[in-house]
Amino acid sequence: MSPESNFLERLSTGLDNASVPNGSTLIVAFSGGPDSSALLSGIAGLRNKRKFTLLAAHINHQIRPESADNDQIAAQEIAASLDVEFIAKSVDVPAVSALGKISIEQAARQSRYEILAQIVNDRAAYGVVTGHTRDDQAETVLLHAARGAGLRGISGMKHASVLKIPGSKIELNVIRPMLDTPRTECIEFCKLAGITPVIDESNSSRDYTRNKIRLDVLPVLNEASSGSSDALARLAKNAADDLEIIDWVVNRYLIEAKSKDGLYSRSATDGLPGSLVARMLMRAYESYAGHAQNLERVHVSDMVRLLAGQSGTSIELPNGVIFYVDKNEFGFTSKKYDDCPFPDSLSATEMRLPGTTDLSGGFTINAELVNRPQRLEDAGSQVTYATPDLLSHALTLRNRRNGDRFQPLGMDPLVKLQDFFVGAGVPERWRDRVPIIESERGIIWVAGYRLAEWAKVLSTHTQVARMELVAPLAQDANPKRQIKKSN
Repeated sequence: MSPESNFLERLSTGLDNASVPNGSTLIVAFSGGPDSSALLSGIAGLRNKRKFTLLAAHINHQIRPESADNDQIAAQEIAASLDVEFIAKSVDVPAVSALGKISIEQAARQSRYEILAQIVNDRAAYGVVTGHTRDDQAETVLLHAARGAGLRGISGMKHASVLKIPGSKIELNVIRPMLDTPRTECIEFCKLAGITPVIDESNSSRDYTRNKIRLDVLPVLNEASSGSSDALARLAKNAADDLEIIDWVVNRYLIEAKSKDGLYSRSATDGLPGSLVARMLMRAYESYAGHAQNLERVHVSDMVRLLAGQSGTSIELPNGVIFYVDKNEFGFTSKKYDDCPFPDSLSATEMRLPGTTDLSGGFTINAELVNRPQRLEDAGSQVTYATPDLLSHALTLRNRRNGDRFQPLGMDPLVKLQDFFVGAGVPERWRDRVPIIESERGIIWVAGYRLAEWAKVLSTHTQVARMELVAPLAQDANPKRQIKKSN
């Protein structure tokens, strides 16, 4: 088989591995370098057979202003020689890097994929095709290994994946049909096709980590152990196979743990190996955030620790995500989302009985004297019935204070309010906002949770004090904001 035929066969197999349908519109990420030129030329050679519609998309990063325009012109000429439509977009990567306080490499990658995603969307394309080769795969594996990555990092790149761009709702199909093709074959194919590729000077700069791997580390490694680049690519494939099994197990247990409101059952993790729980939490985080970038091992360890500890706790994670653990469930929220079913913090306020006391955010406390209902326990968590003797007390509405104690209904001793909150599974993020009604005798009602023993209704009472915490309609209708009554 000729080198041209061998290259095209590898490329066609790579497209099949990526499950690219015939008849697709494909956006080729085209720098004009050897890899992307071989890719564009090869797919152009397959387009009639596979009925592809092609567009070569060139991103001018403005990292090398003095030569970037010339590279763009050369890339356009290559595309024209292949009868492929060409489009060029420009982005000031150094400015993006400075503004976002990120590396040039990260800024270039993020900007490039944002632009490519927009082109894919504008053209209703199947996805973007990149020229990543077997050598790129080896570099990726080595780079991730040096950073202490797990199996997911070691498994490297896939023939097809959905790229989710942090900070946006963009999801991009990325196709890499040359992951099994050595870079040398790309260079050879360009020669045979009469293509003079663009040589990007920045690829020779050791200012970038990946370039150091390519120029210094891999050559030494291949000299020390022949075929190391190919072996690293095989390692990625082996890791990907093992990861497929692990993902299947993680997904199975996570689906079983997930409840209909998007939370997860704590009991579903009981008895599971710690490493499996850690992977479940990583996957749940990724599902919530849309990606797992910046989530490190220390964050995962903190989540595992919280999950095994007391309820009502929470920690902040990267990307503005908060992980919280309630009595029976755990889940994720964002700093912008408020799931607390109570008003904002209160100043000590005189409360009227009978009467209505207005709180912040549209909340109110309604208090009245009513005939005793047949079943006091049917009131729900936001209503309580208390002794009518409260009419003779001066009532105050406030939030908790250090040292608060009270005697919960049905209990003999006084308990610390903090201990009660823990036992009742009140989330830590809610505790400073729980309304508390007290008199000169002490706490009467921890709103939404428990009446005090001394304020209970007696069998001799024909009338009772009815108190209700009323939430605004928009919040009251949200099932995630409902309080579970503590008995």
